[in-house]
Amino acid sequence: MKILFVITYLFSFNSWSYSGKEAWSLANTRGKVWLLTEYKAFFTKYETLNSTALGELNDSHTSFMSWFLSEAWAAAEMDCIYAGWPSRRVSNLCSSPARHNPNYQQGSCGKNQMQCQPLFFGKGLCVPTSTSQQRSLAFTNCDKKFQTSKKTPEDIVKEIRADGKEAALFDLMDFADKICKEGKQAGTGMCKRLQAAVDRMRHFKKSEIVVDTPKKEAADSVISLDPVVVVDKKTVNDSSQKKGLILSIITANRAMDQVTSEEDCEIVTEGTPFERDEPRPVNFDFVTMRSTAGGWDNTFVSDKTDGLRPTGFRFANAGPNSVAGDPINPSERVEREWRFVSEDNSRRETYLWITDDAGSGYLSQLMETMILIVPRKMKPVIEDKGNDLHVTLTTGEKVIYDKKTKIIKAGVLKEGKVDLNPNRFNRKFAPISYSGSGISIRLDKRGGDPRLISGNAVVSQNGKTCQVKASELWQEEDFRYEDDKKLVDFLNRKCGKKFTL
Repeated sequence: MKILFVITYLFSFNSWSYSGKEAWSLANTRGKVWLLTEYKAFFTKYETLNSTALGELNDSHTSFMSWFLSEAWAAAEMDCIYAGWPSRRVSNLCSSPARHNPNYQQGSCGKNQMQCQPLFFGKGLCVPTSTSQQRSLAFTNCDKKFQTSKKTPEDIVKEIRADGKEAALFDLMDFADKICKEGKQAGTGMCKRLQAAVDRMRHFKKSEIVVDTPKKEAADSVISLDPVVVVDKKTVNDSSQKKGLILSIITANRAMDQVTSEEDCEIVTEGTPFERDEPRPVNFDFVTMRSTAGGWDNTFVSDKTDGLRPTGFRFANAGPNSVAGDPINPSERVEREWRFVSEDNSRRETYLWITDDAGSGYLSQLMETMILIVPRKMKPVIEDKGNDLHVTLTTGEKVIYDKKTKIIKAGVLKEGKVDLNPNRFNRKFAPISYSGSGISIRLDKRGGDPRLISGNAVVSQNGKTCQVKASELWQEEDFRYEDDKKLVDFLNRKCGKKFTL
């Protein structure tokens, strides 16, 4: 018998294959917040570079504006951005939107004030524009005022959607995209950062394919998609019969996925060494990432002096599938993000960070988990092997993920489903368990950095567990131990000699 599934799958796309507005249309609320934050950062940098060309101050930056803007955008009705508002150039200088933008509204702002762009800061915020310095820093001052307001980035996204203002936001995104795609700014840090933000939305992109089962590719992609099921060339329409057929195939394929050779999960004894015990001090600029054909991102932090420094790699299971199922909010998408962090390739700051997003649309409802695994013998690495991604942990032990879905297939980490309990206060953290020979130290926090909790970390090895105050292991965001022996000696003093390297 031949069973045919029409299913949806996730794939990567090349840098800038999609525009900001296309990335926005693909993303859930969390992704939209991310995009809005990054475009805001772009325009903050834009204002800094272009500050003295605002407000018709003088003609000294005519050549600068021509260099910065593309000819295609300059031909449009609005050809420059003033404090986040589309406006027009006068004598090649960007003028106040109050003069040329019919969509600009003064709102409740008084004389010599400007209304902050509601697409970035929400409604009702005003900043002074009496002096040239105030005009040149209006966007930055709006951001400072937003930070002291009670509004959240999620509130701004919801306002944009509720008020039907997405088209206006897309105009701003198009402006930024054209600068970075067509202008001379493409290689700058602000454009690389924006490119990374747009590229991050790629895992929401869907494409329809046909799969003959019982191939493994069908197993984890169909459970919540209402696929077309054809049995012996006849379409099955009965919902209960379809569900039974789909579940039977998934169950069979799941069982096959768990059977791997010893070679697949063999412990690596010689890996990539850490470059240092603790990360170097960083003069922080921005974070960015570079996507790979294998479907993961290499992550970096930019140092203003030394350039890019590696911070590990990441990928995401963006459902719906058997782990990241139907979301709480039907307009959202469930996601489990895996970040294998190794800051500056250092032993001290290397750990695993898992974020479960149940699709509630609120960053405060993200379930954050951090797991540090010792011994830390080698830097974590990821390899593309056919239909799988092989991740080697700091212990030399492996975890094998399905390349398309990012669901664990084998190895020393096991996972359960993202908890979709509609009662957010009863929602559970990611059910991730470690079954290797090393020691795991786990922290959990809802909507925040687990390293900053006031409670305990859970320490486990071979069924033995102990709880230790997080503050005794972390000093704010810094782990206190780069030496594994000193760490284990401390744990055994606290827990009664339960752990060994």
